[in-house]
Amino acid sequence: MTNDPGVSLIKETIPPIVLLWINGEAVKSSSEVTFEVHSAKRDEIVSVAQSATPSDAAHAADVSLEAFALWRQTSANHRREIILKAADIFESRRSELVAAQVEETSCEAAWAGFNLSYGLDNMREIASQVTSVFGEIPSAASSSNLAMVLKEPVGPSLLISPWNAAVVLSLRGICCMLAAGCTCVFKASEQCPRTHHLLAEVLTQAGLPSGVLNVIQCRREDASAVTEELISHDAIKKVEFIGSAAVGKIIGQFGGKYLKPVLMELGGKCPALVLDDANLKDAAEKCVRGAFMHHGQICFSTERIIVLKSVADEFIPLLKKAATAFAPGSGGSRAVVDKAHASLVEAQSMGAEVLVGGPRYAGPAELVPTIMTGVTKGMKLFDQETFGPSTSLYIAENEDEAIAIANDTPYGLNASIHTTNMWRALNVAKRLEVGQVHINSLTTYNEATFPIGGTKGSGWGRNNSRFGIDEFIQKKTISFNMVGTKISFGG
Repeated sequence: MTNDPGVSLIKETIPPIVLLWINGEAVKSSSEVTFEVHSAKRDEIVSVAQSATPSDAAHAADVSLEAFALWRQTSANHRREIILKAADIFESRRSELVAAQVEETSCEAAWAGFNLSYGLDNMREIASQVTSVFGEIPSAASSSNLAMVLKEPVGPSLLISPWNAAVVLSLRGICCMLAAGCTCVFKASEQCPRTHHLLAEVLTQAGLPSGVLNVIQCRREDASAVTEELISHDAIKKVEFIGSAAVGKIIGQFGGKYLKPVLMELGGKCPALVLDDANLKDAAEKCVRGAFMHHGQICFSTERIIVLKSVADEFIPLLKKAATAFAPGSGGSRAVVDKAHASLVEAQSMGAEVLVGGPRYAGPAELVPTIMTGVTKGMKLFDQETFGPSTSLYIAENEDEAIAIANDTPYGLNASIHTTNMWRALNVAKRLEVGQVHINSLTTYNEATFPIGGTKGSGWGRNNSRFGIDEFIQKKTISFNMVGTKISFGG
């Protein structure tokens, strides 16, 4: 099959069948085993997907290696043009991409639209940085020696990204790999394979050569074997994983076992610190939005609100008012929602108190927005990411205690600080053990030009823009000794 602009990676039946995409062709898995994709909100099957086997995964890796030989030689300008053209096609197919996300992940249309827009921002920013990859001429000890440092693509890479921000996280990873000159095997989420295949369909439509991007998906019960097959494969040189810390530990073990570097962006337990000179109404509204938007299914969600005791009595009514007026949308799956609900039930049974809401369902896959107090060590709600529309409120005696509470977690992704004193904000930010700190904003705030990534148990490496491209670049040093040797730099 050629890269026909009208090609579709999805067989349009009812429900649609999502095949594998290997070497520019939509193909069946070698076992032809399928799995159903359910809409949590509608409680019905919305698509059926072919489940890849380890042999399918190995084939995708082989194809990526073959394509890499040519793709790495393409000019930066050519790679930039394909990414920019794909971004324009995404704009023209916006309604289709939004509908697919809503159908498979049960998100609100507004979230799906934002997710696409932010994804396109990332694509265009990455495209603008393609030519930022250039080498260096380091100084040498002797004038008779010359050295140069070349920057080269690491090689075929594996991307594993989740369903909760199905477009932006996948596009960001794919485009950073492509921009660096790498080919990609994309292991799509089993919760939104149709959405993820649409991304490959558009990139193919934009002129991406066959084999440069290969997409597979598999049943959850086959995920470990398929993933290990890919990471262990000689062709795969680096892995990018975005997802939970629990799965990240497994990916990290595979990476260590097979000596493959891994770029990880994992979960968070993001704190919002409300200091005594903050605009309390603004802080309350932003804490609530950060905690409850997209049903709390964002790794940067505000999972902890830490307010100084001197303003707590004034802040809490504002927080309650903002929380009771917020509609969080629906969860992505019943399993995710049930897990979030269970953590609230456990905390309440162990003595935590409900300030707003409570562990109750508001729909088939929807929880009532909840704020709890008295959350202590030993409760899952204390240091595990809930991935639901809930947050915990802590009252700190002073600034030092607020910082200590914020850092008392295995995670280290994002944080926010609410204060009107920017010098104070900077000093507090420097003491927080996280990758990003946002002043007077949401913990969920980020932009395509910012380096983004975690510390501690939230992962390592940085994404977005040239920072993400650099993750898929390796340096090669070449030196010339010109003493006693006739050197020619001719062709």
